[in-house]
Amino acid sequence: MANTAEEKSKEEKAVHASAPSVIGAGITVTGDIEATDDLHVEGKVTGDVRCATLMLGEGSLIKGSIYATRVHAAGTVEGSIDTGDLAVEASARLVGDITYHRIRITAGGIVQGQMKHKASSEEDAESSKLRLVEAQPKASPPSKPIYIE
Repeated sequence: MANTAEEKSKEEKAVHASAPSVIGAGITVTGDIEATDDLHVEGKVTGDVRCATLMLGEGSLIKGSIYATRVHAAGTVEGSIDTGDLAVEASARLVGDITYHRIRITAGGIVQGQMKHKASSEEDAESSKLRLVEAQPKASPPSKPIYIE
């Protein structure tokens, strides 16, 4: 029976570790949020948000900067966004500068601000590597015709 209790405890920890933290529709947070996990926001946040993946519901509002690996926005953001992957849904309204690697904007989504593409870490690594370039052999000058008498 001890194994069963241990296994159940491990399963519960795994579920909680993979489940995002949620800020519900009736919740207002004032202050910065720093999370190593994913975050799902349905309510309002006044402050900067740092997390792995940020999901913004249709009624959500963030007044502050966002720093996340992935952002899926269906709500409103008033502030800058720095992300690898950005998905903007039709109900989204983003006001502020955006730095991204990949972006998808659904028809109807509103983005106001400067947008700047950033290279992925793989592209940065590739561009910084030295490459061996083989020298091409020089073309020999055209040979003169030889006349035999």
